[in-house]
Amino acid sequence: MFRDARIIDMAKEGNTMSGIAQQTGIPFSTVRRAVYEFENIGIIKSTKIGKTVIVRINKNHPVVDSMITTARWINTVMWDPNTFIVDICEKNKIDYAFVGTSKIKYIKNESRNMVQIAISKNDYNRAKKIIQDMFKGIGIKTTEDPRETIGNAMSIIYIKCFPVDDIKFTEYENKTHSNEIIRIKVADEDTERKAMQNSSKEDKMFIPSLVYP
Repeated sequence: MFRDARIIDMAKEGNTMSGIAQQTGIPFSTVRRAVYEFENIGIIKSTKIGKTVIVRINKNHPVVDSMITTARWINTVMWDPNTFIVDICEKNKIDYAFVGTSKIKYIKNESRNMVQIAISKNDYNRAKKIIQDMFKGIGIKTTEDPRETIGNAMSIIYIKCFPVDDIKFTEYENKTHSNEIIRIKVADEDTERKAMQNSSKEDKMFIPSLVYP
């Protein structure tokens, strides 16, 4: 469902199947199969212009609006995965605090869609699996290598969890895209330093303003 919604969203103003695949990170064969299925039931219309096939949604189809709404929510998660992760952690009682690039997002009010998060060692393995499964469940690919996101910001998210013994944090208020105010846990310097001791040089690529001994 979530994968299909993203395909529909990418086709709302007209697109090629290869363009949809590139923009979403969904394999071309999957996009092609979905487009053919949607075309058969009238959700998508295709037009051939020379050798190029342009696919476009049928805005009059009754399911299109709900699918676009779903796709917009997924895009919100792509651009603000931290909020989604906070919800995951709160619901699953996972002890966490944001560090590194995620901490910069809140203390400097910068727009970042990469996630670095300290997780209590007691929760670490469980948290990693839950977070990965939740993103996979909505059709979003994640990676622990930030280099994979270069040029692919809308198709893959860098999420790195760092195990720590104890988490100390400051809470920040954050307004979501739906204007809801939520509280975000941001690690103190000691927790962040301990977390980033487990980081690689690649993990530090996007946090030049912070130095870890």
